Amino acid sequence: MAESTSDPAIRGLTAEQVESFKENGFLGPFDLYAEDEAPLVWSQAMIEMVTSANKPHNSTTINCDRHLDCDTLSRHIAQPAIVHKLRSLMDDDIMCWKTHIFEKEPGGSGTGWHQVEAFTVYNESETVSYPSLRYTEESTAATQELFVWTAFSSTDKAHGCLRFLPGSHKQSYNVENKSHNGYDYSELKLDKDWDPNSHEIVDMELKPGQFVIFLAKCVHGSNPNISADKRLGLASRYISPSVRVYEHINRLSGFGDAIDLDYHGCVMVSGEDKYGHNRMHRENLNGFPFPKLESDGH
Repeated sequence: MAESTSDPAIRGLTAEQVESFKENGFLGPFDLYAEDEAPLVWSQAMIEMVTSANKPHNSTTINCDRHLDCDTLSRHIAQPAIVHKLRSLMDDDIMCWKTHIFEKEPGGSGTGWHQVEAFTVYNESETVSYPSLRYTEESTAATQELFVWTAFSSTDKAHGCLRFLPGSHKQSYNVENKSHNGYDYSELKLDKDWDPNSHEIVDMELKPGQFVIFLAKCVHGSNPNISADKRLGLASRYISPSVRVYEHINRLSGFGDAIDLDYHGCVMVSGEDKYGHNRMHRENLNGFPFPKLESDGH
């Protein structure tokens, strides 16, 4: 491991880092795996994805939630080097509600500027949209929702790294009335004349094994992959247990495929669920117990 979580100096975020996050909407990079270790971790995860006896779904294009059947990714979402930093922003009670694999092949295009808050899903049969997340109460924490994007390959500008507009989480630029998967983000702009490229842009270059923390509402996108290598990343999505997940949603579609959500459940990575709003998994679908930090940090 690149970070020793027994070192108090790196267990959480400093006051200055918390203020920077509040101002900008993102923070990083942080070290998680050693640079030469990250590809090995991903290779093991790939083996488990193939050999898993109980996959959450069989889609190869909706690449989500493999933390629910791959032991390596089950451990990854609760890595102390990640969770201690999340606790600095979200308090002690934190659950992972979704993961998503992001692969960008050589020559792959960039992702357009977008922001998300409720992760709206459009139900074609009912011709109505539902939020994936419904916030049930106010919080004194900096946020009730966070993304962690971990690089498992080189993720510099040439490989298609993430890009952010600092401070853009303080304002709504997109309308969330359709599923965000596979949609033309430019058509979701509230102000059609708004030009994201006129803002300050931060390219978040990551080495293999590093991660960045950000708000989904912070406007973000990615560069095209102009390198000769595939870019690999895993996004882990975290929320407070007070948030209701997929309340009126039992199916996801996008990128020419669809999956049922009967497998879905949230995973506590820190603290306790005092609400009981959501189905929870204590073990992954193959019986591996999910690790968790208790409220006292052990």
